[in-house]
Amino acid sequence: MIVHLGDFADMPALSKHGEGLSFEGRRLKEDVEVTHDALKRMWGPVNKYNARRRKNKDKQYRPRKVITLGNHEDRINRHCEEHPALSEWLDISILNYENYFDEIHPYRVPVTIDQISYSHFFATGVSGRPISGENIGRALCGKLHASCVQGHSHVFDHAERVTATGQRIFGLSAGCYVHPDYVEDWCRGTVQYWWRGIVILHDIDGEGYYDRMEHITMRWLEREYG
Repeated sequence: MIVHLGDFADMPALSKHGEGLSFEGRRLKEDVEVTHDALKRMWGPVNKYNARRRKNKDKQYRPRKVITLGNHEDRINRHCEEHPALSEWLDISILNYENYFDEIHPYRVPVTIDQISYSHFFATGVSGRPISGENIGRALCGKLHASCVQGHSHVFDHAERVTATGQRIFGLSAGCYVHPDYVEDWCRGTVQYWWRGIVILHDIDGEGYYDRMEHITMRWLEREYG
């Protein structure tokens, strides 16, 4: 199973942060085209592999592919809220996620699989603000009392607790999956805190825990597969 924690599409043309020259030349059409290109680059090798396996009548690689939409994809919905005339014409389907993911879960609606909840971020309480800070993993455990995995902050943090019934739970902020050289003006002062890579949970037990966790950096992936 592959879980994408959202913000695959950036959608800078619909951003409300910044003004003036920083917005010059932004176009929704280009945002959508680059998202389609990235999807093809990510899943193209898998499709080619499966085509060869299918030709040889071998078992294909078909994991369950899940995405929990992030605040950047939600820019489409927020834009329609402000411009109702577009609401029945412009929506998340322009990104073509349905062609690449088996499940698309709405922004801020967690999906729970094997007693582990996944979401782009989890809220601190009724304020709805994302759980953040230097100890996100501990905060997830302490506030939600369940095993949770989120993205959003771009940092890596992990913590574990044991409940009164003896069940082990964990909170994980899984970093981000972007190119090691990626940086823009909006994140220039904080990008040094980002962790870039993927996290693999092995042998999930169905009760919210696992037997082994790997966190693998983009640098390693580039050396091995670049």
